[in-house]
Amino acid sequence: MMKNKMKVLLTGGTGFIGTKFIEKFSKEFDFIILSSKEKIQKQEIIKTIEKINPDIVIHLAALSGLKNCELDQKEAFDVNVMGTENIVKGCMKNNSRLIFLSSREVYGSTVMKKSDENDELDPINVYGQTKMKAEKIIQKYGEKENLDYTILRLTNVYGPGTKSGINRLIVDALNKKKIVVNGGEQILNLIFIDDVIQILHLVLKNNKISKEIFNIGSNNTISLNEFLEILIKLLDHNIEIQIGEKPSFESSYFDPNITKQNKILGYNPKTTLNNSINVTIKYMKKNLF
Repeated sequence: MMKNKMKVLLTGGTGFIGTKFIEKFSKEFDFIILSSKEKIQKQEIIKTIEKINPDIVIHLAALSGLKNCELDQKEAFDVNVMGTENIVKGCMKNNSRLIFLSSREVYGSTVMKKSDENDELDPINVYGQTKMKAEKIIQKYGEKENLDYTILRLTNVYGPGTKSGINRLIVDALNKKKIVVNGGEQILNLIFIDDVIQILHLVLKNNKISKEIFNIGSNNTISLNEFLEILIKLLDHNIEIQIGEKPSFESSYFDPNITKQNKILGYNPKTTLNNSINVTIKYMKKNLF
């Protein structure tokens, strides 16, 4: 007799991470997708989740992009904070487990130290503030209502499948043969999309993890300029680099402590930057131009 598949609801399931996750594990889980950010802002979403009755909700939907959130702060709070509370209430109705994708932006300005999950949060931008508030809502429901949750604080995700984030530099290098770099000295941690998908799968399968927060990152902590050096070496043409000023809402340094990810989830990303950036370049050449 065939065992029923676990029913997994993904908010923002048509985005970068959701699409890749469904592609990889479509045969293993029964996926239901909620793609509209607007839907999660409305109270009706609670009844929708109750009707779907998922075993697990992976909450990916968000207004992302640091600049986007700075320009539309109300929308950022409506989607990322109020929307998350609606998702939490829906989970409580069904006793569904919640996996929430947060961000390294909750830490704010960190100077020459590895950021630990227990560090005090002090975000310097609207996106980080909304993610921190969403985390606190989830934790409140965990303490008072026994919500079963896992919070994943992702670093900078890159790889085939999106033109945003660090991938924008690769797209511009291929398309415009020109890159605009705001700053360059920023230290950031990069994690390849395939590693994120594998980690998310491990979290999904491990039902012993509850009320935990994880930094989700890699061993690839480098400066933006170092990333550009690798990219330029891998390209088969010259590019123009235009240097601008680093935005005030962008942190200068982030290096995550991923010991908890390694020990509890049992995953230490081995992806090398050269190989993964090269894979991304080849994908974009084939699919985006």
